[in-house]
Amino acid sequence: MDHNSDASSMAAVTRKESRLERAKKRFPYWIMPLICAGVWFSMLWAMMITWLAQGKPIYPSMNRDQTIAYISDIGANVLKPLFVTGCAIAAVGFVFSLAFMRRNHALRSRLESTMDWLALATGSLGAVSLILLSVFDTQRHSSLHKLFLFLFMLGVVLSAVFTTVEYWRLGRTYVEHPILRKSYWTKTGIIIIEVGLSIAFGTTMYKRKSNAAAVLEWLVAFFFTFYVISFFYDLRPKARTKEEIQREARREMQRISTGQSLNPHRGPQSQTHNNMSRIPDF
Repeated sequence: MDHNSDASSMAAVTRKESRLERAKKRFPYWIMPLICAGVWFSMLWAMMITWLAQGKPIYPSMNRDQTIAYISDIGANVLKPLFVTGCAIAAVGFVFSLAFMRRNHALRSRLESTMDWLALATGSLGAVSLILLSVFDTQRHSSLHKLFLFLFMLGVVLSAVFTTVEYWRLGRTYVEHPILRKSYWTKTGIIIIEVGLSIAFGTTMYKRKSNAAAVLEWLVAFFFTFYVISFFYDLRPKARTKEEIQREARREMQRISTGQSLNPHRGPQSQTHNNMSRIPDF
């Protein structure tokens, strides 16, 4: 009786693990960067339209010679709930997008793995800082807001640099997948523009050219959307190799011929499947 009970328990655990693995594989990872980019982009437009519809008011947090509002100036007033909610959703979506990229390809070298973890760590720093800068608004907590704004921009830029280096390395590892080189050059172009805008923003802000700094801040924020969307391109449903599809077909044929279950998560080949690269090959 005890032996049968243990066997039943082990079978139940195996079934649960199988369902969990199946759910993980079927989860649409590509939807996370779309949620992040969509919420972020919509929030920015809602804030800008509201400020324009109100007649371009001068908020208490704005400087005397400032006529164009910073994003944080609008977010520190009536739209603070929208600002906090939008930043929180975008931050979580950004971190999950970075985390899901680990399942999109196999990391063969220590450099690739190191760059991947550094990208996730610095991206998480930027995401947490984004939430905190929205909570500690520029009107009531000016010093903290500027600190978290700096950490947010630093975290995102560093994460983008590490991700780009990782894709450069992957492009050399998986030379048979030209899509990696395209993704690398796309991310590189976005990063160069984003870093240039960020430096210009910091410079104009330091020189107290408020209107120019405000315009640059809006550009930096909107351009961040394109960087997040680049993850969708990498996580698309078609992001599988021809080799993986062929292996799946051969595995199914073997199961049919041997009378095994069609469950794709059983058998010694499942580990090989999990370690396969998931980079698209067009």
